[in-house]
Amino acid sequence: MKSNKSITTIVVALIVIGVLAFQFINHSGPFNKGNDSIQSGDLKDKDKVHITRVVDGDTFVATRNGQQIKVRLTGVDTPETVKPNTPVQPYGKEASNYSKKTLTNRDVFLEYDKEKEDRYGRTLAYVWLDKDHMYNKELVDKGLAREK
Repeated sequence: MKSNKSITTIVVALIVIGVLAFQFINHSGPFNKGNDSIQSGDLKDKDKVHITRVVDGDTFVATRNGQQIKVRLTGVDTPETVKPNTPVQPYGKEASNYSKKTLTNRDVFLEYDKEKEDRYGRTLAYVWLDKDHMYNKELVDKGLAREK
């Protein structure tokens, strides 16, 4: 009996440490440049898309030039909520719900990095809500995603 209680305590402690590490690790990713304000400059060189559906915290479906595309946010990772054979991770629902509330049925602008698609055929992009507001960075700043 005491052995089971000890194992449970250890498992709970490891989960708490994992969640805290995910939330508070100091990343040196694309947004941590010692500059709180990231600006896109001009949105004219970005692709304007209309978001029709949010899949999870870091993936959505949009229409670009009449074509439907699936977009994965570049440089960030939100906890899983819909990955097959993977349980919903802590804060996954919060990240997913925030993205649904913020992005659904909205026009945004996509900026591409070196890699334009991932191995699943999803478009990889930084998402700009306006010229001074990058959504990828917002998720990190709110603690709903980690930089990668």
